[in-house]
Amino acid sequence: MIFKALQNRQEKALEKIFALYWKRLYIYAYSFTGDHQVSEDLVQEIFISLWEKSATTQIHQIEAYLFRGVKYRAINFLKQEQRKVSAEDTLKSEPISEGPEEHMDYLESKELFLKTMDKLPNRCRKVFYLSRVQGYNNKEIAQEMDISIRTVETHISNALSLFRLHYKNCLQILVLIFFNS
Repeated sequence: MIFKALQNRQEKALEKIFALYWKRLYIYAYSFTGDHQVSEDLVQEIFISLWEKSATTQIHQIEAYLFRGVKYRAINFLKQEQRKVSAEDTLKSEPISEGPEEHMDYLESKELFLKTMDKLPNRCRKVFYLSRVQGYNNKEIAQEMDISIRTVETHISNALSLFRLHYKNCLQILVLIFFNS
């Protein structure tokens, strides 16, 4: 009955669900993250998702939907944090060249890279960014963007084709340089 009210966009229904589950969801999120602010954000995101999807998605068990959503968001958050740490470790191990020529080459390459990114269609750009910069796998991207894995693969292939035109053989190096700094 409460879900029907939620489907009909009645804010009171969302408020009731929020009051009923917020604290338990927060504790659950905190058990993953160990961070108060992040846990609050994750719970807030799942309620926003519930509100946005309630009109178009049939949710049979709201409690299961909410807890599963918090779990996956917490896991994705932890994966992103791990990727950041790995990228920082990689940068720390790389020698830093501070000569003016290297700096100019870096700036010129970065500008070309960003211009090439701007040429990609929005969805293709987002898929490529999530894949090559954030380190998501194709399944995670498909879930994040609510598209098929095949569509993810197509977007990545299209983006790589465009970059190959502009960069020839140095795509991996440029992605590492620009988005790990």
